[in-house]
Amino acid sequence: MSENNILSPNYVPEELSTPYDILELPSQGILYPNKKSSVKVEYLTALDETILTSPNIIANNKVVDTLLERKVKDLGFDHLDLIEGDRTAIIIFLRATGFGEEYTQLVYNTKTSEYEEGIINLSELTHKKLTVNPDENGFFDYELPLSKKKIKFKFLTGRDEKYIEDQDESLMKRNNTDISSRILLKLEKQVMSIEGETDKIKISNILKKLKIMDARSLRKYIEELEPGINMSVNARTRGGESVPTFLTFNRSFFWPEL
Repeated sequence: MSENNILSPNYVPEELSTPYDILELPSQGILYPNKKSSVKVEYLTALDETILTSPNIIANNKVVDTLLERKVKDLGFDHLDLIEGDRTAIIIFLRATGFGEEYTQLVYNTKTSEYEEGIINLSELTHKKLTVNPDENGFFDYELPLSKKKIKFKFLTGRDEKYIEDQDESLMKRNNTDISSRILLKLEKQVMSIEGETDKIKISNILKKLKIMDARSLRKYIEELEPGINMSVNARTRGGESVPTFLTFNRSFFWPEL
């Protein structure tokens, strides 16, 4: 019996199937147990637009997770375990194929010393790939410039980011403050050992006392090394000028004026 026979349990009528493409992941799958280097991503549909305009999804910042859960297929593991750079690549692909490659945001024009609308071509964004191999656990090494402490760190996943966001919100409520602990919480999730010490409570105490130059140096190195999308781009102004800028996500990223 043919695999596409109408009596087959795997048969899907052509008119009911959703078009898709195969997207290469910036990480090349090096950090995943199944080494998945590319994924099947379905294009956005009218049904997706209905779901993504849900006030509840928007209010609870669930847009990205909802999209990944609905549109990423044959991953082989939970989408929350994708590292942030791969998640960003998929989101940009969905935006470009769903609403077009042009994205408008405010940019600072150094010639006029003013902010103005700039148009970014999302198809011109390039992948930033790993240049250093991880160890057998998927961790990377770094020596702090001042203290000379040896660090092992990992890249954050969507699950890690969700934990950090929840913890940060909880701490602010508990302490009745508007001061965010996100930077420290993020570093605590990234750092897996310091001078061989792997106890998370001890690592947290060490990180809190790090000299600011060491902490900033580590964060910068992780940011530069992490695979993902090069977000530094040139935007075209209405006057035709090319202005260097940094791609940012705002409300219009998934709800542009059509």
